[in-house]
Order: sequence, then structure tokens, then C-alpha cells
Amino acid sequence: MRDKLEQIRLDHDSYISLHVQLHNQLRRLIVSGRWTQGERIPTEAQLSRHLDISRTTVRIALQRNEIEGLIKRTAGRGTFVSYQPHERTNSRSIGYITRSFHNEIHSTLLSSAEAELRSAGYQVIFSNATDNAEEVNTLQQLLDDGIAGLMIWSNANPTAATKNVLLEYQRRRIPIVFIDRSIEGIDADYVASDNFNGTYHLISHLIELGHRHIVQLMPNIDHLQPIDDRHRAYVCAVTDHGLRPYSPWKINSPNRPEFHETDIYHLIGQQRQIYVDQVVMRMNAVDPKPTAIVCINDILAIITISALQSIGIHVPEDVSVVGFDDISMASYIGVPLTTASQNAYELGRVASRMIIERLGGRDSPPRAERVPTRLRVRKSAAPPLLVRD
Repeated sequence: MRDKLEQIRLDHDSYISLHVQLHNQLRRLIVSGRWTQGERIPTEAQLSRHLDISRTTVRIALQRNEIEGLIKRTAGRGTFVSYQPHERTNSRSIGYITRSFHNEIHSTLLSSAEAELRSAGYQVIFSNATDNAEEVNTLQQLLDDGIAGLMIWSNANPTAATKNVLLEYQRRRIPIVFIDRSIEGIDADYVASDNFNGTYHLISHLIELGHRHIVQLMPNIDHLQPIDDRHRAYVCAVTDHGLRPYSPWKINSPNRPEFHETDIYHLIGQQRQIYVDQVVMRMNAVDPKPTAIVCINDILAIITISALQSIGIHVPEDVSVVGFDDISMASYIGVPLTTASQNAYELGRVASRMIIERLGGRDSPPRAERVPTRLRVRKSAAPPLLVRD
């Protein structure tokens, strides 16, 4: 039984509920054949103790597996695998891999994708790959499990090993849908938010308010598709309006030479002050100072507002600040944030429909879909002082 317990790992920091994670992992172990029909599975008490979760959480997960016909609980004897391969095949399983579940956008996206795929008769296997090696291992395991299709929000810097496994997916004609960023050399459908137009509209809004000195703040990370699109939009927007684009202000990670995308989720954690200090340093180093700062995401925008306030600069009276994403806290901070709102629900729906269509026989060149964003005008952006005077 110890071997079975060691095959299960939960992420206690994830936005995905613990009972959903456990239900998903048990389903994967059973459907893949690693736990076979008739085998006893760990008890509620064993799972609760090993995973450091409540028995209620375990019970909810087991109930969902039982409803799906994967397990059967017998009073006085225990819980056993009841899944029979001839009744349910791996060809009805869709893998979903992401770099991190910490981003709340993933929670909505995954809920949407699962609802869409379930309605079409497919099971979704969620996997959280925290580093490159785990991503490769997860891709290979899903391939070995015989999944029918794959949706992947890949890491920012895919390795040759990742590409090699995905090429094997292609060879076996397993449809792939990339979410948020694609991988060069892999022919697959792709869906993302319209990062370019979302940023372009944000900057146009600032220019309409009268701003002429606008800078962009981003993490120091290279070749990440959404960031590249948002920076390209910044350059185009200010140039189209006859203004001069400035070199981006880049925030460095305290842990490594280049900022990793997972560092973004720690911006409001214990290392928050390090990032605040970097924004303050950037602001103090320039003259004249910008009247507006366009942040690559909402978390950086919240950090920026805090940094400016720490040196006596008021938002939006002295400097306007805008973000991107529209995370839940964006409208509840001291200065509600003007931002571009991503439609995570639609991202999940479109990605799912792409997979379903491919599995239904659609044979056409890969296509890219960009889901429109929405400008959310709140209080963090206002006309600059010179215009108001």
C-alpha cells in the first residue's frame, strides 16, 4: 500500500481544490492501468495521513471516482478498483498540462475546459509540471497512458526533450492544442488571449487621457510569447500616436540571472520588498519621470503602485498605472486597477472545441485563435497633471 500512496502528490498551494486534484490523480492511476481491476486502494485514513488533508476531502474525491464507476466501496472490506478497460478506454481521456496552478486564470480555464470536454464524453487529466524535467516526464506518462489529445500551457523555455516527446505525439497523430504560447517546430492548434490588441487599447486609453511619457514594466524574461506580444503592442501604440517608445523597465529575479515565469507568483510573497525596491530604483533613476506605467500583468502593477506610494508618488494623481489579466484583487486594492481583462472561460472553451474537432476528424492546417480582451477602466489611470492644469 505504501507504493500506491507514493504515487499520489497534491499541490497545497494550488488554486485547484485538493479534492479535485485527488480525484483526478486517482482516475489517472486507474484508467492508465497502473491500478487494475480488483486491487484494493488506500483507505480514507491512509490517504488523509499521507497527503495531510482532511478525511472529508478524501471522501469527496472517492465519491466522485465511485460515481464514475472507477472504484467500489464495500462495507467492512475496503475500496477496490472496479474499472474495466473494455467499458471505458483511454481514448476518452484528454491530458492537460500547465506550468503552475497558482495563477487563478488557470482555475477558470480548467473548469471551462473540463465542462466542455465532459459534455462531449471525455475525461480530463490535470497535471502540474513545476519544472522542465517534470513536464517531460508528465508528457511521456500521458503518452504511455494512451490519451486521445493534449492541451498544454508549456513552460517559457521548452527543452529539446520536451520537443522530442511532442514530436512523438505528432507521429502518433495525437492532437495537441497549445494555450498561451506555442512551441516552435511543433505543428498544433493554438489559442491565447489577444495580448497585442489588449495592450494596444490600454495604451491608447492612456494617450487619450493626455499621457505622452509612457513606459512599460516587465519581468526580465526572454522569448515568452505573451510578453513579446504585449511589448510589440506598446511600441506600435506609442509610435502610431506619434510618441517615442522607451526601453522597457525590466524587473530581475533575486534567485537567478533571468526571471522565470513562476517567479511572478511570488511577487506578493516574502520577496515582495525586493521587487518594490527595484521599481523605486527605476523611478528614481529617470528624469523626466513617466506620467504612466504600463505593467505586463496585474501583480506587477500592484507592486508598482505600492512602490510609488512608498516614495510619496500618488496614483493616479502623479503617475497612472495599468495592468493586464484582471485578477480578482485588481478591483479591490486601495486604487482599483485599470487593466485588460482576459476571458479565461472562453480560452478553455475554445481549446476544448479545438481538441474535440480534431478528434472528430477535422484534418486541416493548424490554426491560431486569439480570444479578445476587455478594457476595464478603474481609478488607477487619470489625465496627467499638466493636462488637468
